[in-house]
Amino acid sequence: MVCGPLSGKLTVRYGAREISILGSLIIMISTVCSSYAPNLGTLFFTHGFLTGVGSSFAFTPGMIMVSQYFTTKRSLATGIVMSGGAAGALVQTRLHLFLIDVLGWRQSLRVFSGLLIICVITGFTYLPLNPKGYTRSVVDNLKNSPLKKFVVDLGLWKDKIFLIWVAANGLCKFGFFIPYVHLVKHAVQLGIPVHSATNIMLFLGLTSMISRIIFGRICDSERINRLYINQASVFGVGLLYMLIPLLQSYGSLVAFGLFLGIADAGNYILLPVLTFDLMGAEKMPVAWGFMLTVNAVSCLGPPFAGWVNDMTGSYNLGFVVAGALNVAACFVLALIPLAKSSTRQTCKSIMNVTIDRSTQEITQWADNLPPIAEEPPVSKYVNYFSTTTFRSPEITESRPEVYRGDDAETAGPAEVTRL
Repeated sequence: MVCGPLSGKLTVRYGAREISILGSLIIMISTVCSSYAPNLGTLFFTHGFLTGVGSSFAFTPGMIMVSQYFTTKRSLATGIVMSGGAAGALVQTRLHLFLIDVLGWRQSLRVFSGLLIICVITGFTYLPLNPKGYTRSVVDNLKNSPLKKFVVDLGLWKDKIFLIWVAANGLCKFGFFIPYVHLVKHAVQLGIPVHSATNIMLFLGLTSMISRIIFGRICDSERINRLYINQASVFGVGLLYMLIPLLQSYGSLVAFGLFLGIADAGNYILLPVLTFDLMGAEKMPVAWGFMLTVNAVSCLGPPFAGWVNDMTGSYNLGFVVAGALNVAACFVLALIPLAKSSTRQTCKSIMNVTIDRSTQEITQWADNLPPIAEEPPVSKYVNYFSTTTFRSPEITESRPEVYRGDDAETAGPAEVTRL
């Protein structure tokens, strides 16, 4: 996911369909290559690096297209899409274990590579709303305007709201994958049989899948503040992580998985939705790419928890540290409303800027529309003076008058006409 910014830029330049299909093909090729890997180092490159690049290309366009396709039910649509990922993880885990037992891990990877043709086919459904390389932005509407100088990808890092949003999610994602990597091993350390321990992840996945749809429906309500829902979700996940040392039985860990699936859904589905809300439509591709990069870099929780287990013989401290960071992220998110009220963000739409045609200066409108300057009324009547050359120098300095006499000889050489 480190390639998120690159995939976001390529999506804008070439289209979501092309980049998504390219990513799926890269994953297919890397998975086949992994099945022939002679050593672990080769697997790090094929199944680690190449599959990661392909996943970034395949995943990023999907979230961008959902945000563009849906305007009134965006949260619900995002929840449905992400619940599909949870459902796929459940099926894939069971299917992968079955294929390994029957065919071996090398043949299992080749079978999965063949199944990825489904991703290539579904990639063709990304019908572009705009021509390739076109996005609805101020730059496209004002190509000759100086505003285009301010729309730079790295300019996002000068936006305080974006920095707060990225920092909070970086803290959250530190421990996001710890349960998926170490929860089963943690349960085995507590004396729970491995087959029973794997059921904990099954319950976690099921509740996560259902909760993502429910939270998506809830967050589409106009009465709901999405940011507050996200904060509550982050706080709930942190609290559950910090309770891990107290959970020693199989039943308590199953309950942990159930509640974790519910709590984490609110944060997970709102990542692209809130990124769209906070950054705007034209910045969404690049902002989402940066988000994925930060999330990938900050996912140090699993190796940290593994190191803690090697040092102490338990995963408890790793869970507690991850929980504390989630609670801290909850308070960091509370700074976004303050930043909104104090920060003058860059323009997101042509409808909220004023351009001085003479100086080419761009000014952002205030909260209220600028008052329209009233011009003085223009008279309906215009004086028109004849350009007739006067023969007598005595009357050249005086204003000619209109003579309405019937005798043409008494009429002056010029007239004043009022239109």
